[in-house]
Parts: sequence; structure tokens; C-alpha cells
Amino acid sequence: MAIPQAARDEQQKGLRLGTTQQLAKEHPGLSEPSVRALIHKSDRNGLSPHIYRIGRRVLIDLDGFQRWVRELNGRTAA
Repeated sequence: MAIPQAARDEQQKGLRLGTTQQLAKEHPGLSEPSVRALIHKSDRNGLSPHIYRIGRRVLIDLDGFQRWVRELNGRTAA
């Protein structure tokens, strides 16, 4: 499936957007269903600023996700 134009525009600005499958591949400790669960609860867990919904497509800011994980663990973002 092709990435929507809005997502391509964001990528050109330096934002690395990926699908749940790509995020799970980049982080072997996470399964695709667990990534979906995190997205589903993003309003409550603080992940929502890193989620982009374009139509039915849900994309994740991959660098933002890593910052979010570091913040959860009390580490400063690099």
C-alpha cells in the first residue's frame, strides 16, 4: 500500500513515519498487536503526539516513539 501524500510531505521535512508493522520490525521486543494496543490507548499513555491518522491509515513518528519510551523510563531524550 502506498504512503499517502501528506505522510510523504512530513517525511521530506525530516519526520520518520512508519506503520505498526515497521515499528514492530524496528523494535523486536514489540509485536504488531502490542503496537496497535499502545496506539489504541495513546490518549491515556501519552503516545498520541506521535500518532498521525490519515484517513484509515495510522502512522507513527518513529523517532518520537523512541523519545516517548525513554521518557517513560525516566531517561532524557537524546
